[in-house]
Amino acid sequence: MATNLERASLISRSVQIESVTLIQVSMDASLDPTEPPRELRLGQQFRCRYETREAQRDQLFVYVSLLFDASATSLEPSESRVVDLSATFLATYRIDGAASFPEDALQHFADLNGTFNVWPYWRELVHTFTGRAGLSGIVVPVFKPSVRPVPTQEELTLEQHGEPPALPKSSAAPG
Repeated sequence: MATNLERASLISRSVQIESVTLIQVSMDASLDPTEPPRELRLGQQFRCRYETREAQRDQLFVYVSLLFDASATSLEPSESRVVDLSATFLATYRIDGAASFPEDALQHFADLNGTFNVWPYWRELVHTFTGRAGLSGIVVPVFKPSVRPVPTQEELTLEQHGEPPALPKSSAAPG
């Protein structure tokens, strides 16, 4: 069994980043600057997907959607959200033969490298937007990918179709 990092590295040897573009951003904030500061619980999530396009075979498009929220710990859950921020970035890569790589390797590349390349832009966006909303000093930690074992596409295919049949044993003595 391989790791997600090993599967992503199949792609990273053949790729060059071209651009990172912010394609969607939304924020809701309900801070009252006249109220004293509250203790907040911070959270974030991200999700990645990739696509290749027939007309642009030498490009890989990685969409990274991120969410940030700040909730007051002293309020009821229904009233506790003070900031919700979401954004989607598009990272575009030049890649030789994107369609020839296994799908699982492309997805692991999107999850790891796509997020890694987008993360500095996300950190800056959270810092800037939360500051404008009245939460100064929010700094998103650096991105630390988790390495985990994953089955390869070949192992998944083998698992779906069962083990290959064993070769019959010959009962005849060598002669």
